[in-house]
Amino acid sequence: MKKEAFEGKILCASKQKRILRIYFFEKLGINPNYNSSHELAKLFNLLEYAFANGLSAEEASNQMRIEISDSLVASADTLLRRLKEADKNSVERAFKNTVKRYMKSFGKQECAIAIDYHDIPYYGDKNDVWVRGTKNQRGTNYCHQYATLEIVSGEKRFTLVARKLSVDDDEKAVVIKELISMARKHVQISHILLDRGFYGIECIRILKQLRFPFIMPVVKDSKMKPFMQENVKNVPGVVQYTIGKAGNCETFNLALKWLEKKDAPPEIAGFATNMNASVEEISELYSKRWSIETGYRSKKEFRVKTTSTNNIVRMIFFYLECLFYNAWYAIRGETKITIQTFRKILEITALKEITAQSAVT
Repeated sequence: MKKEAFEGKILCASKQKRILRIYFFEKLGINPNYNSSHELAKLFNLLEYAFANGLSAEEASNQMRIEISDSLVASADTLLRRLKEADKNSVERAFKNTVKRYMKSFGKQECAIAIDYHDIPYYGDKNDVWVRGTKNQRGTNYCHQYATLEIVSGEKRFTLVARKLSVDDDEKAVVIKELISMARKHVQISHILLDRGFYGIECIRILKQLRFPFIMPVVKDSKMKPFMQENVKNVPGVVQYTIGKAGNCETFNLALKWLEKKDAPPEIAGFATNMNASVEEISELYSKRWSIETGYRSKKEFRVKTTSTNNIVRMIFFYLECLFYNAWYAIRGETKITIQTFRKILEITALKEITAQSAVT
């Protein structure tokens, strides 16, 4: 890569980093003991280095000390202690304000959105109010769980809303309504894409009440499977289907299509929707959701390691994971840049900024 081109990417990245530092990190309510702006900068640079390399705070601090003088690098203990000073409301408010700042450059455009749950495996006290049960993954049945709402239109991939879930957040329909309410402040929603984890009476009911077009795969339960076989002559096609029993049920359009399988006979797939459209149109719209799965994997490129059991620390780390991902996409609107190049720039500039700050002070 030419030097001029790389320097241009550094300028774009520096602008996005400044947004993260000013609108998120500096609004967490952290109270340094001395030379506030200098210590805050050192703490942010340590975080930045950790996120750039997928390290824990301790690993990042130790590795930075190999690169530059020990006295210039913040300790992991100091960083974690300061982060614990933040409260949940301040963290949520800082995240919302940072997203609001990013959305100024996008404008209130019409776009599709996707809603998902994200599980971060947890190995600590399962009785914590912020710890939820989940399917077994990496040796645990417990996790810290977040609900997110993402923009998935065209080339745009952006985490618009993120919400930490507690043991009391069992009503997925309530979470859907809350996320959509927050998203409407920033975008005009064209349609909503959900995975089959939201397939159920209450979620479908609230989506119909909100009057936004929605699409989600159905669950092939004991009622759906025979219904599909009875309607095999209508595949591909759209039929009416009612989920639930009399007194507590919802009717929707069921789009049926053949799903080709490698080394196996094709099978029927179904989508629940309130749209009056062809199977081809519904399938094409939902296919956009597959790109968000790639986006989720890309977002994990910014995930740091942590053994902290503190909810606030974990919450800050997840929100920063989303915000660094957003920053990368914002930069892509100005210049071509891979996620690996962006991470390398974060690492380089974190070290340079610490050294420059020490020269000034």
